[in-house]
Amino acid sequence: DPGCIGRGGTREKDVVLSVAKKLKNKLDTNGFKTYMTRSDDGYLKLAERASIAEKTKADLFYTFAFLFSCK
Repeated sequence: DPGCIGRGGTREKDVVLSVAKKLKNKLDTNGFKTYMTRSDDGYLKLAERASIAEKTKADLFYTFAFLFSCK
């Protein structure tokens, strides 16, 4: 699911993944131990993502979602 595709061809899924990777890098650089449930645009059900969080004993589980207007 690419999500919204903007007038210029920008895909929502690419923006979301890019921001998530940048945030991970920033947190890692500042001493946090981070895990991503996925590193590409493959789909994982919420239960699968939650399972990864449980296995890594995560203190925080965050899901990115952006709202775009597809006009």
